Amino acid sequence: MPTRADNSVAKSWEELWTWGQADQHALVDYAFELQAEVGRLRDAAAQNSRNSSRPPSTDGPETPKPQSLRKKSARKTGGQPGHRGRTLAWSDQPKQIKIHPLLECPCGEDLSRQAAIDYERRQVFDLPPLELECTEHRAEIKACPCCQGTCTAAFPAEISAPVQYGKNFRALLTYLYDVQEGASKRISQMGEEMFGYAVSEGTLQSARQEQYQALAPFEERLLEILPKAAILHADETSVPINKVKHWAHVVCTSLLTFLSIQPGRGKKDIEAIGIIPKFTGWLMHDFLSAYLAFEHCLHTFCKSHLLRELVFLYEQHQQQWAKDLSDLFLEMLQCMKDCKSRAAPLSQREFSQWQKKYAEILRAGRQRNPLTAAQRARKRLKQSKEQNLLDRLEGYDDCILAFLWVMDLPFTNNEAERAFRMLKVRVKISGCFRTLAGARRHARILSYISTLRKQGLPVLKYLRLALDGRPFLPQAA
Repeated sequence: MPTRADNSVAKSWEELWTWGQADQHALVDYAFELQAEVGRLRDAAAQNSRNSSRPPSTDGPETPKPQSLRKKSARKTGGQPGHRGRTLAWSDQPKQIKIHPLLECPCGEDLSRQAAIDYERRQVFDLPPLELECTEHRAEIKACPCCQGTCTAAFPAEISAPVQYGKNFRALLTYLYDVQEGASKRISQMGEEMFGYAVSEGTLQSARQEQYQALAPFEERLLEILPKAAILHADETSVPINKVKHWAHVVCTSLLTFLSIQPGRGKKDIEAIGIIPKFTGWLMHDFLSAYLAFEHCLHTFCKSHLLRELVFLYEQHQQQWAKDLSDLFLEMLQCMKDCKSRAAPLSQREFSQWQKKYAEILRAGRQRNPLTAAQRARKRLKQSKEQNLLDRLEGYDDCILAFLWVMDLPFTNNEAERAFRMLKVRVKISGCFRTLAGARRHARILSYISTLRKQGLPVLKYLRLALDGRPFLPQAA
């Protein structure tokens, strides 16, 4: 707002008008600023998960349902012919066999003494009674005939207390908390109702700390092999720790996941993780400037983010070029799917045609959103959303369209965004992490869990193996 000579804010339109008579240009600029502020407020009110990066949890009841970007197929919904499906598999080695005797024929004849000539079989898979088995360890105490003293045998290293839970149960506690995102009180209640033992908060966190330490070799392996990958996905999301905003960073591939908790999301925080500074391949991200500061790797951007921005500009600002570009991106995506299905990359001529269409739409966007005289005269004035987006689309066109000539490049950054889902569930359950150490403990365990699932390995089994000093160590990115 303009100010008077004594630097106080104008308090009324009459006073503003009197002041503006002396400076007509300042009054006009102020009117433009008010108009721009109203536009920004309207834009903020119109944003939702469908046309911006806001999460679905912020959507109100009046928010339109998201529309799928997939093209409709003529095929019916459900499993397609040839789909293997998943069901209970027949076991060749049942643990128990129960014989149901046939005592009488439907005609009334007694068959109790007749031998069976065959069996009709059915199998039932069920849980055995759930209970904790107590194993008592006894260390021998013997008297030495030489020194006349007594000595005691050593217990195994993992048996350190007079009474304790075993590794299988401690691995289960980690599974319930970090895999299934259970709350501490519910896990304690579950332990009491299922096994007759209510697990304390201290026992639960001690088991998780043991798991965290056992996974240190796994994390070291990820730091070693991820920089050697051809394509990395990177993303970040806010995480409250003791009511202070921190940031969870993910660096992942289709087979590996690494999560890290940092104070911020700037270049120094990314450098502290130690992966991207050593990386020279393709880095997929959402246009965060901190990633662009790393010039030794190749950059490509998530088209889902761009599509949401384009949807907003078309629906809220009636920008037809935004709708045209959104449709073009989806046509490009379908084209690349066809190319991958026949293992044939685009020819140079086809790529040039896509580039030409892309450039034509951006020219139409520039004609629709030229710089105003005030913007040309005063470069400090903010640009519109349309102008900012056009700057990115023009300045980084090679990075945006790279998926057309590098067939292995993905269209979106969904691989990274999926890695955060369970972390956000934990935040919703707990409200926030109490300590930075607790957040980093959860991040390491989640990294291990996500990697196991991508590799198709049983999670609970490999949590238990880690406690034995044998965590899963991937061989390559």
